[in-house]
Amino acid sequence: MKLCLELWGIIKHFFPTLIPLLKQTTDMRHQSYTDYENLVLLFVRILGAILRIDSMRKISDKLNRTICIENVGRMLELDEELTEIPHWKTINNFLKKLNPEELELVIHKLTLRLTRMRTFEKCRIRNKYWQVVVDATQLFTFNERHCEHCLVREFKDKKTKEVIRREYYHVVLEAKLVILGNVVISIGTEFIENESPNVTKQDCELNAFKRLAKKLKTRFPRLPICLGMDSLYANGPIFDICKNNKWEYIIRFKDGSIKSVAEEFHSLKGIEPGQNWIKQDGGITKTYQYVLDVLHQSHKINIIECVQSNMEHPFVFVTSLVINKKNGEKLVEDGRRRWKIENEGFNEQKNGGYDIEHMFCKDYKAIKNHYFLIQIGHMISQLLEYGLKKLKEYERETSREIISSVIESLRTDTLNSEDEVLVNRRRQYSILE
Repeated sequence: MKLCLELWGIIKHFFPTLIPLLKQTTDMRHQSYTDYENLVLLFVRILGAILRIDSMRKISDKLNRTICIENVGRMLELDEELTEIPHWKTINNFLKKLNPEELELVIHKLTLRLTRMRTFEKCRIRNKYWQVVVDATQLFTFNERHCEHCLVREFKDKKTKEVIRREYYHVVLEAKLVILGNVVISIGTEFIENESPNVTKQDCELNAFKRLAKKLKTRFPRLPICLGMDSLYANGPIFDICKNNKWEYIIRFKDGSIKSVAEEFHSLKGIEPGQNWIKQDGGITKTYQYVLDVLHQSHKINIIECVQSNMEHPFVFVTSLVINKKNGEKLVEDGRRRWKIENEGFNEQKNGGYDIEHMFCKDYKAIKNHYFLIQIGHMISQLLEYGLKKLKEYERETSREIISSVIESLRTDTLNSEDEVLVNRRRQYSILE
């Protein structure tokens, strides 16, 4: 089995516009001094992310093998033969000049196609809403200012209150589409950044979300969305945004989020016999209770609580969705899926070989471009791994082992014209059936 063919098949079937979109990006380089098309530079960087190669230098070293070079050239359907994988400095020099908004638009078009494919229809909440989980993560930290967009936190002496140290950092807010249970794909990105070093009030996660929500509504105006968010977002302004955009939401709730709502919930839960029940699940006792139509400002919100015998703290969610005994357990399950963005999303991208916390380039524009290319690579890699693990010969393989096998296949298995005919056929991609 040629794993490099399976990789090509995933790209061709689920992301057929990827190559044309990369080719259409603006090339700001002086054409007299260019050895590689922008398509080649971008695809090689994406391939590095797919294969979880954690440094730019290693991308050049690992992929510069004769068969691998030929395979990359065939995947890209180049007019001229590719003779060498571009050097990492060449890729970085290109990314320093490319407008990150172009790659952001590429991601939008790729995810838009996924939401229109019947393959993922069963992934919707209540057979209608696409679950989009939202969370922020810190990317880089510096002892000195990295750029004018850095956020800054101050550490003060407990006695004198004088600033003894400043820490500069970059943060990103992500919206990720959840499909196939544990596959999370970037559907929207907003960098939390200061406009200049002299701002009186720093940018923050909630302000970034307002910008991100505007992007999502503009790019996916009719997409039925159910947002999954943590307790930071349990407030009136966020409810307003969801209502105005005709989005549903399932938000983790803590008593300190909205005190009046918490008090009403605790006073009413357990009163209606039909709104509480107990379930035994593999030796774990789960107690469910919900309350409907709790008023907060102009919003009527529903609240459900799940207390597990093996956990100290309960799971409590506020939601715009209707709750009943039939759908309550599934709603809690959908709400808890927000952790997917932390586990399969950010944690995987930090510790699973994608290294989003590593500075592949110091230039701020290039930093953003690397981030977007990693998101594209991650979405392809997840679908490839999900499909391969459905096959008996790979079902017990770890992610690292699967990717190592794909790398080996790229370097040893030659893609030929028969393979090209196969991947160009319009069919349900077999390993995801």
